[in-house]
Amino acid sequence: MTSATPWFGTKRVAFVPLFRSNAVPPDQIPPNWENVILNRVLFNPRPEANGADRSLSAWLQAVSLRRADIEPLVLPMQTIARQNVLPWDLDGIPWQGETLGQFLRNQGVQAAQLVMLGGRPSGTSAGFWSRVVMAESNGLWLMELIHSLTGFVDLYPFPNDTDPVDRNIGAFDQMSATSQTHPTIFTKNELGWLGAGCIGRYQFGSSSGQTGFILLNNSSPPQFTPPDCNSGGVFAVRIGDDFPYVMVESRRKTDQFETGMSSTGDPQEMGITSEGVIAYRVQIRNATNNVREGGKIPLYLLTQTALRVGESMVLDNGATLRVGVETPKGHIILMEDPIAETVIVPWVSGANAEDARRALEEKGLVADFSGPMLNSEVLRQTPDGQTVVTKGSTVHLLMHKITNL
Repeated sequence: MTSATPWFGTKRVAFVPLFRSNAVPPDQIPPNWENVILNRVLFNPRPEANGADRSLSAWLQAVSLRRADIEPLVLPMQTIARQNVLPWDLDGIPWQGETLGQFLRNQGVQAAQLVMLGGRPSGTSAGFWSRVVMAESNGLWLMELIHSLTGFVDLYPFPNDTDPVDRNIGAFDQMSATSQTHPTIFTKNELGWLGAGCIGRYQFGSSSGQTGFILLNNSSPPQFTPPDCNSGGVFAVRIGDDFPYVMVESRRKTDQFETGMSSTGDPQEMGITSEGVIAYRVQIRNATNNVREGGKIPLYLLTQTALRVGESMVLDNGATLRVGVETPKGHIILMEDPIAETVIVPWVSGANAEDARRALEEKGLVADFSGPMLNSEVLRQTPDGQTVVTKGSTVHLLMHKITNL
């Protein structure tokens, strides 16, 4: 069950270039500013990406498997005599007989973004309105629009997080690094771009103790996607029904977004940091709630470097993830049930309750008593002493009163 508002279809978004007449340092208006903004939204080939289109529209179509797009409405440049501008500061200005906010909403605009000329960092969102600057990447512009249109939260580390900073999901999710990489499959599912049928489920206890999965690359183009995801592979595997749980997915630099533009040296333009299979722990129950339970980062990266063919790791719940084969479409992985540790049950018949409990706990077993506990001893135990059981198992103890006190 998801919590964010899905982004289906084409959203009409207004972009409002805003010049500050008294800015310090002074704002420098770019030539053809409105057209520059329009090109960043609709067609933005970059020489640093070998001429590939890194526009907002191209990214949305690629990461959503063509389920989402954007229709821009670029307004003429506006002027404000203010140094610090809030995202909604133009909502109430007069515009064609009504306020600008009313006009935009009446035109079917679903979000509006102020585009300004200051320095980084500036991006922020507040419902219908958001604010960015030209100096920020398209990834940052997209992050703020996703906040406005879906309610999806930030995934990057907060200063008061209790988890290590280097365990954040980073460039493996656009909503963390703002570097215009693909979102994780967790995020794509939240935004409505991949359904539950595209996520495999791993359950313990298969007949062989192993389960294989065909993992499609997160960035697979639409023609590689099976109609229902179930017959030809899945985009991720979820391990665990309870919260938190683990997700496993395949990441490779198969397009201009996962590859990034490292030659720019701009942290907002980097691609994914490694290629292979990644695993991360989902620690967020509601993807629209910015309050983090226990100060936990939303997506905790278990594989700081993606696993390659032949590599493996033991996940949180004891299951082992093994990367078997790399294919043109992704990876084949193997999930193995955790190997249960076994112990030998000690004999505790005739012992009092405290001694019996202590003897069992030393072996990693749990004592379950029945019968009188005061002035009593173990009459019978199940299972018997010398039985081999899984560590953590329960031993049932029937107590009876000692009569010769």
